[in-house]
Amino acid sequence: MSECVQPYYMKDGSLMDCSSFQMGLINEGKSIYEVARLHNNRLLFSEDHLHRLFTSLQLEGIDSWLTKEEIISTLENLISNNPVKEGNIKFVVNVRSHIDRHFFAYFVKHRYPSENDYEKGVKITTFPFERTDPNKKVWRPEFRREVAELLSRKQAFEALLIDSKNSVPEASKSNVFAIIDNTVITPPDDLVLPGITRKYVLKACREMGIQVRMRTIQLEEIERVDGLFLSGTSIHVLPVCQVNDTRLSIENEIILKIINQFQKTINS
Repeated sequence: MSECVQPYYMKDGSLMDCSSFQMGLINEGKSIYEVARLHNNRLLFSEDHLHRLFTSLQLEGIDSWLTKEEIISTLENLISNNPVKEGNIKFVVNVRSHIDRHFFAYFVKHRYPSENDYEKGVKITTFPFERTDPNKKVWRPEFRREVAELLSRKQAFEALLIDSKNSVPEASKSNVFAIIDNTVITPPDDLVLPGITRKYVLKACREMGIQVRMRTIQLEEIERVDGLFLSGTSIHVLPVCQVNDTRLSIENEIILKIINQFQKTINS
């Protein structure tokens, strides 16, 4: 099944019909990617996404043949040639050899939380998985497929990743935060993919004087937290009401403050 969901995608600066897009284009070789959200015809946090893309390439030892300006021009062409003002855009640097390398950009299927999800929280599950390179956004199709099957089977919104130490560094597509004794707890930067939304959640906490502690979250702690929420490109800041069979309260003032402050950032 193709990921490309709008009429056109971009390949190496050229506009292509999505009917010609095949997953082998990014599944073969090594793919470094970003997913950014188009909101009211504006690509949110584009500079942050580009910075993380180039950081991932550097960590992977890949020399980019593209400039930031060339990538921005490609994304602008993609947006102007597809009839949407809201959606998620995936852009991918794919390398098969030093001479066989490409840049793709296309709209992908998205799932944004409903108003009810934000008001009542979402149910999530757990998935045993440990990233060997958490700071790099590398495309892993098998991992994505296994998580999608789990979420469908469990009827869950997202999956917390559980490592060999029974810690919860992050979720499959999002970062995780716990509230314990009026303090926001989130894993250290070196253990997680440095999420763009996570960056602005931490900024919101600093602006509001909310105490933040960077440390690992243990799975057995979750049943005792005062609140739990996720952050990500598609979900923004999303409360969690249940992890597996453990029900959690979403009536937490700190989470509400962070949601409101992050929305101000989006509006600006």
